[in-house]
Amino acid sequence: MAKGTSISASSFDFEYWLNKAVEWGQTTTFESQKDVCLHLPKLQEFLKQIYGAIQHMNITPVLKLFPLIGQLLGRLCWNPFVVAHEESQQYLLQCLWCLYSAEPENAVELKANEWIWNLLQSLTGVDHGVRSFIQSLHYPDEEYHSKLLKNMVSSVVKELQGSQCDRRSLFLTKKIFLSEAAVMSLWLRSLPSLEQAIFHLTETLISHPCASLLEVEAIITDSFLPKAAACHPSLFRVLDNFFRTILLESDGHPKIITIIQAFTRCFVQALLQVQPQVPLKIYFPYNHTSLVMALFVHPSEMPSSAWSQHLMSIIRILKGIVQDKEVTGTSANLFENWFLLVRFGDWVNVALQQLMMADDISEMLLWLLMFYCEPHVENQQESHLLENIKSMYNQIKAVSNKSTMNLEDLRTALFTGYLCTEQSHLKELINHLLVSFILFSAGGHTIAKESVQLFMLAGAATDGISELLASTAHRLKNKRCRASKDDKVQSTIELLQQWILESQSERVQSHDVLH
Repeated sequence: MAKGTSISASSFDFEYWLNKAVEWGQTTTFESQKDVCLHLPKLQEFLKQIYGAIQHMNITPVLKLFPLIGQLLGRLCWNPFVVAHEESQQYLLQCLWCLYSAEPENAVELKANEWIWNLLQSLTGVDHGVRSFIQSLHYPDEEYHSKLLKNMVSSVVKELQGSQCDRRSLFLTKKIFLSEAAVMSLWLRSLPSLEQAIFHLTETLISHPCASLLEVEAIITDSFLPKAAACHPSLFRVLDNFFRTILLESDGHPKIITIIQAFTRCFVQALLQVQPQVPLKIYFPYNHTSLVMALFVHPSEMPSSAWSQHLMSIIRILKGIVQDKEVTGTSANLFENWFLLVRFGDWVNVALQQLMMADDISEMLLWLLMFYCEPHVENQQESHLLENIKSMYNQIKAVSNKSTMNLEDLRTALFTGYLCTEQSHLKELINHLLVSFILFSAGGHTIAKESVQLFMLAGAATDGISELLASTAHRLKNKRCRASKDDKVQSTIELLQQWILESQSERVQSHDVLH
């Protein structure tokens, strides 16, 4: 039945069939059995109509339309002649399917789910009355039970295959439910099912924008993939390869990086619950364990006063590995270390904050940001680019140290930086420094609105700015990371996000007018 069609209970012979079900249940005489058989074709047509009416509804409006639907379906499910017929049984299961709530939200839905489970259990069981009836037909009850169960499974499979969801990994959309052990067993034995789960998660996060990273992490955790990856390193490697591939094919798109970092946080939390503990080298065989262990510690797990020292430890280890040709060797090994840093990007976020709050310049922090944004810089280019970035950073810091903030001075500093490099990833670094200036310098928030127009100089890089704002907000909302001044930073982040969206909307409208 098409959506939006007006449905009236009076258009169905509901009372007639309920009376029939009551009548059939009161006696098991030959005449009543014959009556059931005679009415089966019309009953099947009636159940088909009921299914068409309720298939796009949840249980609350169904009960308003058909208050006695539970009595009817229940009585029919208890009638062995009805459920023994494959088509009748199929339509009954389809109707029950519609009444089941994948994620019950109230007492009615919980009670209905419990009733449906009990009904399904009764369908696959053989009570004393039914056993006596089957024996009177000289039909072995074990064979009846086996045949009935096969018919039920067949009916459910047909319903699932006929539904709009993908038939290869149906539990992803909560059409069927599997235990955690069953899901792990499925993924360990079927690579396509695991890949389908990963694709489903990624597609969900990309196509359905979330209000916050807390919501992103909730969706990721609910997918069961982080826990599965933590329990089975072989599953982790499949996930790891998928993220590598999509990151490279998207040219490091900020949205993909955000998803990878959120997944990593969920994975780390799941890994901490695994007993016995598995050596980190099993999960990260191509990285130095000392670097993995340093990055594994989240900023929220230590006081902010210790961040600077911990960052220096991370950078010293990473820089030593990257600059040691015997260790790094190939570009593949360079990628391994960069990808590890991307996974644990919260420390890069902290580095940006530290740069604007520090009294003196730290070339180590600037080097980390340069490596994060552009890891494939040749040695002879690295010094030159680092000097350019340092010069621009000094100009931005000079603006922040003035008693009165001046947008033109900031514009000059940024324009100098844009002229210094044609590489898009390094332009992204400049924009990240601008965000850090607005959020963490003493008076940056006072020119926050005016600064939005400077973001537009970067064009498509606004995606990266939006993701940076979201990740910074998420990190600062952590109770163990919070400081009193963070409230002002959070407010500035919210305003920036709003102004960027408004500016993007205005640009789209202007483009439409011109074309």
